[in-house]
Amino acid sequence: METKDYWFALRSHVYVEFKKGKILLYDTKTGNNVETALEPAISLVSQMYEPKNLGVTLLSKDVQKDDVQNFVREILEKQMGDITETEKFTVKPVRLIPILNLQKDMDKLKDKQGIETFIGKDIINYLLEVDIYLNGRCDKTCSQCKRYCTQLRCCTANNTGDELSVAELENIFKQIRYSPVGRVNILGGNILKYGSINKLQESLQPFNDTFKNVLHYYLHYENYEQNEIISSSKLELTVNFPVKKTLFEQIFSILDKEKTTIHFIIENEEQYAEAEKLTEILHIEKYVMHPFYTGDNLDFFKDNLFMSREDIFSEVLSIRKIFRNQKINSNFFGTLHILPDGTVKANMNTNAIGNIKQDTVLELLYREISENTAWRKIRNSQPCDKCLYQFLCPAPSDCERATGQLNLCNIVQE
Repeated sequence: METKDYWFALRSHVYVEFKKGKILLYDTKTGNNVETALEPAISLVSQMYEPKNLGVTLLSKDVQKDDVQNFVREILEKQMGDITETEKFTVKPVRLIPILNLQKDMDKLKDKQGIETFIGKDIINYLLEVDIYLNGRCDKTCSQCKRYCTQLRCCTANNTGDELSVAELENIFKQIRYSPVGRVNILGGNILKYGSINKLQESLQPFNDTFKNVLHYYLHYENYEQNEIISSSKLELTVNFPVKKTLFEQIFSILDKEKTTIHFIIENEEQYAEAEKLTEILHIEKYVMHPFYTGDNLDFFKDNLFMSREDIFSEVLSIRKIFRNQKINSNFFGTLHILPDGTVKANMNTNAIGNIKQDTVLELLYREISENTAWRKIRNSQPCDKCLYQFLCPAPSDCERATGQLNLCNIVQE
């Protein structure tokens, strides 16, 4: 780099994260990145974000020391920025830089009335998924029955006798009929013990055109029985350990493989190996492994689930995803959980936001947007708020809640 003055700018697809004494530049098209704690380099990039500079700063010969030159050279080599001789551009150029600016920013709306006025009925467009727990009855004795559903989508029993009536179900489907909901999950304790199971298909008939391809029925494998309503939709079969192998093999042999996904609940390495063996022996192609925190298997999580820097940068993240992580929780956003007594939650671990027997779906959506029990919980707490990778990481999940670890990673930021 010759001793001249240059205009220096980053490419418009480069995301910049500033932390105390550190900076990360991340290319959202290639995944290339540059980190530095060099104060003159941080100052140089910071100048681009000053309104008067419009994304371009002066790289004068006075600041082109070896360390700054090396920093700029790395950016140029990774095609994350460019320089132009000031002699060739006497008028300072302009460069668009990515800055999050939402027209409908919930954090700027102080109360429910403000949200209602600003968003109106468009709020129904935020509903993406609904979990409906028909009942709480089940005669099985899974040791972690009440806890599974707090970490993964799963059946759960309370055996209180509470059930959603067919009329209440019809009312729910009427309200969400014209929403963009892409998945409706039917759960319970054992949904085949639902008192109106034989009327269920008839009651859903008017909504078939809308929901036929988005209905998913959840069952524990020990509760499986052939049933017309289940066989007509997608089946999500839960398997925990120890597995009754003969029973599971018999059940799997009669399932519609195209419509069925097996969900293994995994607590340790041995269970993972056993699940893998089952998938090979039975040729199970559609399955998901769900790690489950029991309270004393944190080492299993640390060894297999905690993220490293390499994990974070293994996928190229778009600027849209990074900005999304700054505002909403992609794990929770858009989902309502409706329990057998009508209680509605935005997350199975949070307080209720209402009851479907008294509140409309629109009212429940307004309440969650304004009260934020789950949908907008982001990585803005310690230690994540001090980390350069704060919004490159996935959104907080139920695993964090279960383990009490706010960051499921092995990264320590000094």
